[in-house]
Amino acid sequence: MNRLKIAIIASLAGTASIAGAQDASPSRHTADAWLAAYQEQDIEAAREFLTGESVFIDPTSFGRENFGEPINWTGPDAIINGISSWGLVNAEYRFDRVYESPGRVIYDGNVLVTYGNGAQYDYPIITIVTVANGHLVEHRDYTDFDGAVRLESN
Repeated sequence: MNRLKIAIIASLAGTASIAGAQDASPSRHTADAWLAAYQEQDIEAAREFLTGESVFIDPTSFGRENFGEPINWTGPDAIINGISSWGLVNAEYRFDRVYESPGRVIYDGNVLVTYGNGAQYDYPIITIVTVANGHLVEHRDYTDFDGAVRLESN
């Protein structure tokens, strides 16, 4: 039920973010719904897309000073625990371009992240979501951590 709710939200969003064309492929629908759950931090809905082999990775997090553990998680518990450890309230993607390759959707733009302490950062990012049979195979981010802009709170 939550997957349907997220898919409806994604299809009604009507912005250049994750709302795809009406003729979007099943892969695009699944990828958009996964990102909608991730953006809203709807852990229950996000978990429905995950399998024991699902991977969430950001190679640009590897070897960074003062970063903590690299982002490289496999399976629902590791992915949910990893995402939850960031203390996000939400993540709002804004894409300049979205395109597909069989089973993959490539999102190119920025993500505005709001943390529980009120801090907001705007990260340039490329996200590649690979899906199969309605599930997440891999969520791969390439985040420009050095290019992030901290926004002032209102």
